[in-house]
Amino acid sequence: MVVTCLEILDARFALLHGFRATQDNYVATPLAWAVAGGESATTNLDHFDLDETLLTAAPLLEEAAHAEGGVAMRDVEGAGYILAFAVGPQGMPVAIAEVHCDALPSDGLNDCVHELLGIYAEHIGLLDYAELDTLTRLHNRKTFDENFDRFISMAEAAQQREEEEFETDPDKIPSCWLGVVDIDRFKRINDNFGHLFGDEVLIRVADLLKRNFRTSDRLFRFGGEEFVVMLRFVSKCSAAAVFERFRLAVETHDFPQVGQVTCSVGYVQIDPSLTPAEILSRADEALYYCKANGRNLVKRYEDLLAAGLITAPLAVVSNDELQADIDALFDN
Repeated sequence: MVVTCLEILDARFALLHGFRATQDNYVATPLAWAVAGGESATTNLDHFDLDETLLTAAPLLEEAAHAEGGVAMRDVEGAGYILAFAVGPQGMPVAIAEVHCDALPSDGLNDCVHELLGIYAEHIGLLDYAELDTLTRLHNRKTFDENFDRFISMAEAAQQREEEEFETDPDKIPSCWLGVVDIDRFKRINDNFGHLFGDEVLIRVADLLKRNFRTSDRLFRFGGEEFVVMLRFVSKCSAAAVFERFRLAVETHDFPQVGQVTCSVGYVQIDPSLTPAEILSRADEALYYCKANGRNLVKRYEDLLAAGLITAPLAVVSNDELQADIDALFDN
């Protein structure tokens, strides 16, 4: 998409931002870029190394998001023009294409790009319909199941890449983490205030998730009042701080009619040698500990295990090991 925009407008640089409205403002995240001459790449917040001078100030992106025609332009003295094209409905685009040109493109070329991005927006809408939870607009359980293996592979590749650089201080190694979030006493909220206010709580917790985690992380509504977070490439200390920041954001948020709501969070470092079920069960075990010990807590599985507050799972015997034991028994 960015390469096509670049070529149609004869631009020197194009950047596609993911764009998301929150309760208070907007969050823009670089997703992909292309430079005249053929260089292009997909990217995200944690691996975005383009020169900061290429990035448009946020006001131009917001102007495009609200513009009736979905396009905003800036004349940069001595540096040509920057155009921003909204992808999606006015006021709530899903992305914005930022294009840097030496000369101002004609209206016809701009219209062509706008129409192309409209088709792209429809495509994204179809994907969202299949992959997003209809209430919270987070990814759904089906999408989690389909992408978890890929996320584990990503964690394994990152772990191998970073271990040598941080071998003197393992706590600084950027890792991937799985967190399970559960709204405390949610049934009581539904019973006391009704399901409409319960749904409002779910929507607002989902919004707090979007505001406290990066677009490069993955957020899922797992079912009922339970959410799952896949946190990408942060150190052990940073992971603890991010999950605690989210817990506090929920605790201090004023929920209409309901008042204060809290949540519990159990999380675990993603170990590529484990199965998805094993990783998820460890995060769940940390969550259950929070629930049984006062709620409104954040606990890391590895910390609970090291402190003896939970027990290690029983070793899983492979089929080969089991067959070897059977053969040895009959040989004797």
